[in-house]
Amino acid sequence: MGPNRIAIIPRRVIWLGAALIVLAAALAWWFWPDGATEIRIYSPAGFRALEIVEGRCWTGSLAAPRQGAFRCMSGNAIYDPCFDMGTDQVACPGGNPALNQGVLINLEEPLPGPPDAWENPPDLDDPVPWYVALAGGGECTVLTGTRLPDFPYGCRFEERADAPGGYGMQPLPLAGDPAKYATVGGFWDDETKDIVDRLVYLVRAMWL
Repeated sequence: MGPNRIAIIPRRVIWLGAALIVLAAALAWWFWPDGATEIRIYSPAGFRALEIVEGRCWTGSLAAPRQGAFRCMSGNAIYDPCFDMGTDQVACPGGNPALNQGVLINLEEPLPGPPDAWENPPDLDDPVPWYVALAGGGECTVLTGTRLPDFPYGCRFEERADAPGGYGMQPLPLAGDPAKYATVGGFWDDETKDIVDRLVYLVRAMWL
Protein backbone atom coordinates (compact mmCIF):
# COMPACT_ATOMS: atom_id res chain seq x y z
CA MET A 1 0.00 0.00 0.00
CA GLY A 2 1.18 3.53 -0.68
CA PRO A 3 2.21 6.18 1.85
CA ASN A 4 -0.12 6.90 4.75
CA ARG A 5 -2.81 9.33 3.70
CA ILE A 6 -3.92 10.37 7.18
CA ALA A 7 -4.00 14.15 7.57
CA ILE A 8 -1.88 15.42 10.45
CA ILE A 9 -1.58 18.77 12.16
CA PRO A 10 1.96 20.16 11.69
CA ARG A 11 3.59 20.80 15.06
CA ARG A 12 6.88 20.44 16.89
CA VAL A 13 8.15 17.01 17.93
CA ILE A 14 7.11 16.19 21.49
CA TRP A 15 10.16 15.04 23.43
CA LEU A 16 8.49 14.96 26.82
CA GLY A 17 6.20 12.09 25.85
CA ALA A 18 9.11 9.87 24.87
CA ALA A 19 10.92 10.74 28.10
CA LEU A 20 7.87 9.74 30.14
CA ILE A 21 7.68 6.36 28.42
CA VAL A 22 11.34 5.64 29.16
CA LEU A 23 11.52 6.98 32.72
CA ALA A 24 8.06 6.56 34.23
CA ALA A 25 7.38 3.23 32.54
CA ALA A 26 10.70 1.90 33.81
CA LEU A 27 9.38 2.48 37.33
CA ALA A 28 5.78 1.45 36.66
CA TRP A 29 6.62 -2.17 35.88
CA TRP A 30 7.33 -2.80 39.57
CA PHE A 31 3.64 -2.27 40.36
CA TRP A 32 2.26 -4.17 37.37
CA PRO A 33 -0.20 -7.05 37.96
CA ASP A 34 1.11 -10.48 37.03
CA GLY A 35 1.20 -11.31 33.33
CA ALA A 36 2.34 -9.61 30.16
CA THR A 37 0.30 -7.30 27.95
CA GLU A 38 -1.95 -9.43 25.77
CA ILE A 39 -1.31 -8.86 22.07
CA ARG A 40 -4.23 -10.22 20.09
CA ILE A 41 -4.62 -10.61 16.34
CA TYR A 42 -8.23 -9.83 15.60
CA SER A 43 -10.27 -12.41 13.71
CA PRO A 44 -13.88 -11.85 12.59
CA ALA A 45 -14.76 -15.53 13.04
CA GLY A 46 -18.05 -15.75 14.93
CA PHE A 47 -18.77 -12.04 14.37
CA ARG A 48 -22.16 -10.87 15.69
CA ALA A 49 -23.86 -8.38 13.38
CA LEU A 50 -25.69 -5.63 15.27
CA GLU A 51 -26.48 -3.96 11.95
CA ILE A 52 -26.26 -5.13 8.33
CA VAL A 53 -25.71 -2.57 5.54
CA GLU A 54 -24.70 -2.46 1.89
CA GLY A 55 -21.39 -0.85 1.00
CA ARG A 56 -17.92 -1.10 -0.45
CA CYS A 57 -14.25 -0.98 0.60
CA TRP A 58 -11.90 1.09 -1.51
CA THR A 59 -8.53 0.86 0.25
CA GLY A 60 -6.61 -0.82 3.03
CA SER A 61 -7.39 0.17 6.61
CA LEU A 62 -5.76 3.30 8.01
CA ALA A 63 -6.47 2.13 11.56
CA ALA A 64 -5.12 -1.42 11.18
CA PRO A 65 -2.28 -1.50 8.60
CA ARG A 66 -2.38 -5.26 8.09
CA GLN A 67 -3.48 -7.87 5.61
CA GLY A 68 -7.23 -8.44 5.54
CA ALA A 69 -8.18 -5.04 7.03
CA PHE A 70 -9.98 -2.39 4.96
CA ARG A 71 -11.45 1.09 5.01
CA CYS A 72 -15.07 0.89 3.92
CA MET A 73 -18.20 2.97 3.54
CA SER A 74 -21.94 2.65 3.42
CA GLY A 75 -23.77 5.76 2.33
CA ASN A 76 -21.98 8.65 4.07
CA ALA A 77 -20.68 6.50 6.94
CA ILE A 78 -17.04 5.35 6.96
CA TYR A 79 -15.99 2.21 8.84
CA ASP A 80 -12.35 1.50 9.68
CA PRO A 81 -11.13 -1.10 10.35
CA CYS A 82 -13.27 -3.71 8.61
CA PHE A 83 -12.08 -7.28 8.23
CA ASP A 84 -12.50 -9.72 5.36
CA MET A 85 -14.94 -12.50 6.24
CA GLY A 86 -13.71 -14.63 3.34
CA THR A 87 -17.04 -14.21 1.56
CA ASP A 88 -18.71 -11.14 0.09
CA GLN A 89 -18.92 -9.48 3.50
CA VAL A 90 -16.65 -7.55 5.86
CA ALA A 91 -16.97 -7.26 9.64
CA CYS A 92 -16.52 -3.80 11.20
CA PRO A 93 -16.19 -4.24 14.98
CA GLY A 94 -17.49 -1.47 17.18
CA GLY A 95 -16.20 -0.78 20.67
CA ASN A 96 -14.28 -3.52 22.47
CA PRO A 97 -13.16 -6.09 19.84
CA ALA A 98 -13.28 -8.81 22.49
CA LEU A 99 -17.07 -8.64 22.08
CA ASN A 100 -16.62 -9.33 18.35
CA GLN A 101 -19.70 -7.41 17.29
CA GLY A 102 -20.61 -4.41 15.18
CA VAL A 103 -21.60 -3.59 11.61
CA LEU A 104 -21.61 -6.22 8.86
CA ILE A 105 -21.25 -4.86 5.32
CA ASN A 106 -22.57 -6.77 2.33
CA LEU A 107 -20.10 -5.82 -0.39
CA GLU A 108 -21.41 -4.28 -3.58
CA GLU A 109 -18.07 -4.83 -5.33
CA PRO A 110 -14.93 -6.96 -4.78
CA LEU A 111 -12.38 -5.99 -2.15
CA PRO A 112 -9.38 -4.01 -3.45
CA GLY A 113 -6.05 -5.76 -3.91
CA PRO A 114 -2.45 -4.50 -3.82
CA PRO A 115 -1.28 -1.77 -4.16
CA ASP A 116 -4.54 -0.46 -2.70
CA ALA A 117 -4.60 -3.00 0.12
CA TRP A 118 -2.10 -4.21 2.70
CA GLU A 119 -0.17 -7.43 2.06
CA ASN A 120 1.73 -7.62 5.36
CA PRO A 121 0.47 -9.79 8.22
CA PRO A 122 0.19 -8.32 11.76
CA ASP A 123 3.63 -7.81 13.31
CA LEU A 124 3.79 -9.20 16.84
CA ASP A 125 7.40 -8.03 17.24
CA ASP A 126 6.59 -4.40 16.41
CA PRO A 127 2.86 -4.12 17.14
CA VAL A 128 0.78 -1.20 15.89
CA PRO A 129 -2.57 -1.75 17.62
CA TRP A 130 -5.86 -0.26 16.48
CA TYR A 131 -7.52 -0.84 19.85
CA VAL A 132 -5.85 -0.60 23.27
CA ALA A 133 -7.41 -1.70 26.58
CA LEU A 134 -5.84 0.12 29.53
CA ALA A 135 -5.02 -1.76 32.72
CA GLY A 136 -6.72 0.85 34.89
CA GLY A 137 -9.88 0.86 32.79
CA GLY A 138 -10.65 2.82 29.66
CA GLU A 139 -9.41 2.38 26.12
CA CYS A 140 -7.68 4.03 23.18
CA THR A 141 -8.56 3.69 19.50
CA VAL A 142 -6.69 4.90 16.44
CA LEU A 143 -7.90 8.19 14.97
CA THR A 144 -8.18 7.93 11.19
CA GLY A 145 -8.93 11.57 10.40
CA THR A 146 -7.02 14.73 11.28
CA ARG A 147 -4.83 14.03 14.29
CA LEU A 148 -1.71 14.98 16.18
CA PRO A 149 1.34 13.12 14.82
CA ASP A 150 2.64 12.09 18.25
CA PHE A 151 -0.76 11.26 19.75
CA PRO A 152 -2.60 9.20 17.12
CA TYR A 153 -5.08 7.61 19.55
CA GLY A 154 -8.30 8.95 20.99
CA CYS A 155 -8.59 7.73 24.58
CA ARG A 156 -10.95 7.42 27.51
CA PHE A 157 -9.14 7.20 30.84
CA GLU A 158 -11.16 5.51 33.59
CA GLU A 159 -9.15 7.28 36.30
CA ARG A 160 -10.22 10.61 34.82
CA ALA A 161 -13.78 9.93 33.74
CA ASP A 162 -14.78 13.53 34.51
CA ALA A 163 -12.28 14.92 31.98
CA PRO A 164 -13.04 15.44 28.26
CA GLY A 165 -11.74 13.05 25.63
CA GLY A 166 -8.02 12.41 25.80
CA TYR A 167 -5.23 11.44 23.44
CA GLY A 168 -2.56 8.75 23.62
CA MET A 169 0.78 7.83 22.09
CA GLN A 170 1.47 4.49 20.44
CA PRO A 171 2.09 1.92 23.20
CA LEU A 172 5.73 0.98 23.76
CA PRO A 173 7.34 -1.84 25.78
CA LEU A 174 8.48 -1.01 29.28
CA ALA A 175 12.20 -0.60 29.81
CA GLY A 176 12.14 -3.02 32.74
CA ASP A 177 10.01 -5.68 31.08
CA PRO A 178 9.51 -5.61 27.29
CA ALA A 179 6.58 -8.05 27.52
CA LYS A 180 4.54 -5.27 29.14
CA TYR A 181 3.42 -2.11 27.37
CA ALA A 182 2.41 1.41 28.35
CA THR A 183 1.21 4.56 26.64
CA VAL A 184 1.51 8.26 27.49
CA GLY A 185 -1.86 9.99 27.54
CA GLY A 186 -3.12 13.50 28.13
CA PHE A 187 -5.57 16.17 27.06
CA TRP A 188 -5.52 18.88 24.40
CA ASP A 189 -5.13 22.42 25.72
CA ASP A 190 -6.38 25.17 23.41
CA GLU A 191 -4.29 27.85 25.11
CA THR A 192 -0.90 26.13 24.78
CA LYS A 193 -1.84 24.15 21.67
CA ASP A 194 -0.31 21.09 23.25
CA ILE A 195 -1.13 17.90 25.14
CA VAL A 196 -1.12 18.59 28.89
CA ASP A 197 -1.59 16.58 32.10
CA ARG A 198 0.44 13.71 30.65
CA LEU A 199 0.56 10.45 32.54
CA VAL A 200 1.76 6.92 31.84
CA TYR A 201 -1.06 4.41 31.44
CA LEU A 202 -0.36 0.69 31.58
CA VAL A 203 -1.79 -1.47 28.80
CA ARG A 204 -3.73 -4.65 29.59
CA ALA A 205 -4.36 -5.80 26.02
CA MET A 206 -4.12 -4.55 22.46
CA TRP A 207 -5.54 -5.73 19.16
CA LEU A 208 -3.75 -5.77 15.82
